[in-house]
Amino acid sequence: MSAVDDRSIHLVSCIGVDTEFAHLPHFLDHYLALGVRRENVHLILNTDDAGSPNLARARALLESRHLPAPDVWIGPYTSDAMWARRRDLQTERVPADAWVVSADVDEFHEYPAPLGEIIAHCEALGVNCVQGVFIDRIAADGRLVDVDPDQPIGQTFALQGDVQCTVGRTGRHHDWFGTIKVMLLKAELLPSRGGHHPQNGDVPVRYLFDRHLARFPAIGRARFRFFIPFRVHHFKWTASMAQTLRRRLATPGVSAAGAEDGRKLVDYVEAEGGIRLADIPLRSRHRVDPLGWRRRVRMLRLMASALARGDDARYIARRIRQRLST
Repeated sequence: MSAVDDRSIHLVSCIGVDTEFAHLPHFLDHYLALGVRRENVHLILNTDDAGSPNLARARALLESRHLPAPDVWIGPYTSDAMWARRRDLQTERVPADAWVVSADVDEFHEYPAPLGEIIAHCEALGVNCVQGVFIDRIAADGRLVDVDPDQPIGQTFALQGDVQCTVGRTGRHHDWFGTIKVMLLKAELLPSRGGHHPQNGDVPVRYLFDRHLARFPAIGRARFRFFIPFRVHHFKWTASMAQTLRRRLATPGVSAAGAEDGRKLVDYVEAEGGIRLADIPLRSRHRVDPLGWRRRVRMLRLMASALARGDDARYIARRIRQRLST
């Protein structure tokens, strides 16, 4: 199976320059290193102040990296408006048979193989959507610190854990769907509000794991999440996190799910002064993977098929072990 030509891989995102500028250089470096071509980087810069110094800085940064001129959106941020603009940008700039890496500026994707190889595997399976789980990135002592422009962001936030499911969990208005993100999708699909799944449309969604990841019964458990080989490293837990989130919670148009989950997280970090590490399951970065990513994908697809049949969880585990041993 030959890898897909990188000319068919595009990146679409939106950056709030007054709250997220510090992430932007690290974000660009990350996705260019993953193999996204410069001409395929499609960005929206958002601010409610046309004279914002950070808007000028962001434009200059993109120009210095020889990236396409961004779209500029002057107005208050709302999730609905932002995702609508990202869908419009994708429709205008990306051919329907190409692939889109969809990431917020604080989301750094971890793929288990080069993007061209991942896409070739998806196309061989007839898949058009790859989801991943949030991995929360935390400073070594759990404090909420600034993004350091002179240090790799992964060193500043060296710990990998599960804050979202452990602290946020589920509630009246939000469920596990908010802990899952679409990472990679064929441009024939468009991301929904929040980017947790593709928007309903005429094109059937064919997930890499054969069902939406949030529909796996164990998705709220850290051990299961850490098993999934497609991960979205979430550099959300910074010094400005609480202030930024409270501003967004106060903006008209915030969803009931976003408001409920957001208040839980803000209340927690303000009460604790950051992340209390004793509360959070941590993932080892140095664990050897004896299975390989294709085998893990196969296991999850087998599990999805068994769940669709209504099989018992213990029976599913036993049958998967049997199938993979042959």
